[in-house]
Amino acid sequence: MEKKIKVLIADDSPFIRHILADFIASDPQMELVAGAKNGREAVELIPRFQPDVVTLDYEMPFLDGLSALRKIMDQNPLPVIMISSHTREGAQVTLDALEIGAVDFLAKPEGKGPLELYRVREEFLRKVRGAAGAIPREDKSSEVRETPDKPVHWKPFTHGLKLVVIATSSGGPRALQAILPQVPPDIPAAIIIVQHMPAAFTGPLAKRLNREAQIPIREAVEGDILRPGQALVAPGDHHLTISKRYKIELNRKNPLWGVRPAADFTFLSAAPLFQENLVGVVLTGMGRDGSNGLSQVKKSGGRTLVQDESTSTVFGMPRSAINAGAADLVLPLEKIIPFLDNMLNFREEVENR
Repeated sequence: MEKKIKVLIADDSPFIRHILADFIASDPQMELVAGAKNGREAVELIPRFQPDVVTLDYEMPFLDGLSALRKIMDQNPLPVIMISSHTREGAQVTLDALEIGAVDFLAKPEGKGPLELYRVREEFLRKVRGAAGAIPREDKSSEVRETPDKPVHWKPFTHGLKLVVIATSSGGPRALQAILPQVPPDIPAAIIIVQHMPAAFTGPLAKRLNREAQIPIREAVEGDILRPGQALVAPGDHHLTISKRYKIELNRKNPLWGVRPAADFTFLSAAPLFQENLVGVVLTGMGRDGSNGLSQVKKSGGRTLVQDESTSTVFGMPRSAINAGAADLVLPLEKIIPFLDNMLNFREEVENR
């Protein structure tokens, strides 16, 4: 019999614990091994029950969620999902948690009734499954290997605007914070970042990324014009596409693969416009978003890079792109920006030493 995913939930609300327990009981692949009323109790129960995934609320007595997360990462590193609110304050605390080492988060629905909570059941179960396969931050070891040679089908860049589209989900904020400060201020390309996050979270994420970067990074708005040396973050709850005049267009069409924004929409709109001047990048994340779009980027003459398994928190999105034959190169996270810099500055023949 297949081993079940063992889950420990920590929340000071008996009602929320009951709801999450019902979610877990509805999935035959999961089992609830313990419920904690506060962060201190959660930390104490982990060695006894050895869960595969822990969920933590933020506001708990005796030991709050962030403090409990720090102790877990120090004492028993394992995948943690934070339970957040849809507020701006909730977004800031969530980003703090992702920096500390949380794998993912679940934003509570804005309505307070039981039906509103039950609407996030599938998202919760999907995130628990993804987190169960995640690599805790302290257990990661980055591969050290030479950057592979460029694929023979790559054509030289042509004159005109170049674009880099980066797609990511679970583990994405930490990955973006690691690589975006490496982007040089004179990069001859515009950058679009599609991170799976709710609407209240993408603006604070963009501001946080901007503080450490050498290029301006902000949340995209309708009508923005793509410019080299500037990065735009797709706003939560909107798909981002690009018009023929390199203008940003936002829409609220149905979620794709369960997410909005979905990177596939961005890749598919950019591929025919930019062709060989487009670089598609898929980083750590759960699910399959990005693989269809990356395939089209490749067919249109663009280049495609995918983060490797050893440095991915969750290898779902990169694996899907690789299995679809959409990845030209698979690189450790720390190699991606240096390789991009070489490509975009017409130094493709230079080895990344």
